[in-house]
Amino acid sequence: MKKNGSSRRAKKPPAKPSTRSRTPAKRGVRRSVSAPTIRIPVHVHPYGTDMHRDLDWHTKKFQKLTRRLPEDGQRTVERALQVSKERHEGQTRLGGSPYIIHPLRIANILMGEWNVTDPSVVGAALLHDVVEDTQTTIKEVKDLFGDQIGKLVDGMTMWKGSETYEIYCRRVSRGPETLRLIKCADALDNLRSWHETDASPEGLTLWWRQVNDHVLPIADNTFPQAATTIRSLLQDRWFLRMANME
Repeated sequence: MKKNGSSRRAKKPPAKPSTRSRTPAKRGVRRSVSAPTIRIPVHVHPYGTDMHRDLDWHTKKFQKLTRRLPEDGQRTVERALQVSKERHEGQTRLGGSPYIIHPLRIANILMGEWNVTDPSVVGAALLHDVVEDTQTTIKEVKDLFGDQIGKLVDGMTMWKGSETYEIYCRRVSRGPETLRLIKCADALDNLRSWHETDASPEGLTLWWRQVNDHVLPIADNTFPQAATTIRSLLQDRWFLRMANME
């Protein structure tokens, strides 16, 4: 340190006490600075989370994918989409999206992710909830689309009041591969939609167990890619945390 001619640095004034008022945290309650942000794992929506609720985007994707089908197959699935729209008119999903986006996304999973080109499978996927959730009958479906699609829609229909989810899945597991494939796509889209729901933790725990215990074995016996995708979501930390399974 210099003795002569040296200039000492002026001492900084003491910091003023903060004028912010702090609310004492309650015992047992973690005080958060800001509202929590839901961060969806990237692999949940291969097309992007913002697109998940975009009906126009999924419709355009559907139109593009159906070009792979033969002309008569294109007409079948386009008519199935139209009928499904009419029957589900006014219905919404738990997150508020128009209900039709769910069967539409299932059709896109089948065609775009799992390379399904059977118009009967795609058509039945689009119509899979019309009997369970509307006034449509199996006979109407068969009259409009034939026995093949009618039987698949019948197989996908859970007869509430006479079937538990376990019994329903057991029946599906004994059905043809095409029926099991639609069920796998249905479960996958429902898993991808968890972030939209306001279901209670108990409700999500029930859903997690239903898919893990009853749908995943169907996927394992039907289509390895479907099983891998569904299992990766069920075991993802975000899903486990949402379902209180950690």
